[in-house]
Amino acid sequence: MERMPSEEEVLYRMREGDESAFSSIYRHYHPGLYVYLLRFCKVPSLAEDLVHDVFLKVWEIRDRINPELSFGGYLYRIARNHVLKTIHKLADDHELRAQLYAQLQERETTNEVDVLSKEYDRLFREAFAGLTVQRQNVFRLCRQEGKSYDEAAAILGISRNAVKKHMVLSMRFIQDYIYRHGDILVASCLVAMFF
Repeated sequence: MERMPSEEEVLYRMREGDESAFSSIYRHYHPGLYVYLLRFCKVPSLAEDLVHDVFLKVWEIRDRINPELSFGGYLYRIARNHVLKTIHKLADDHELRAQLYAQLQERETTNEVDVLSKEYDRLFREAFAGLTVQRQNVFRLCRQEGKSYDEAAAILGISRNAVKKHMVLSMRFIQDYIYRHGDILVASCLVAMFF
């Protein structure tokens, strides 16, 4: 990372609209932020786009930045939130997801695609193992065996509302687990499959 004279001073100047101060912040934080985002998405062009989006957001909200607080922590929080929004967007937008997969397949060998698939399977198994026994049973019946909530309720001897609640909580737990432990492609695959 590039060394700056006084980050606090540069942030004050940036708040006032000084573009050279913004450029200093950008050059200083860009390499580390790029590596951080690349860990999530594994696609260099997407990581670069995400970095630019994050810095655009910083410029737009520069007047709200408190130079006396940790700017790095603030920046990485913005980046993390942006990655999570991108994952949701990928899950909802079939065309965007297809473009990302096409980019990935252009760059990756069959071996790497297999690794991604194995990573998804591993993360899903870990997340599934973290569910309570009752939630595992509900998830297995409804998602893996295709039973309706009413059928699962009858099999398990619980109410339909209990089955629905277990499904919602199970899916939320699995999704959160994948977000915390996987990358953007694995998470978008999971969200697209279940939500």
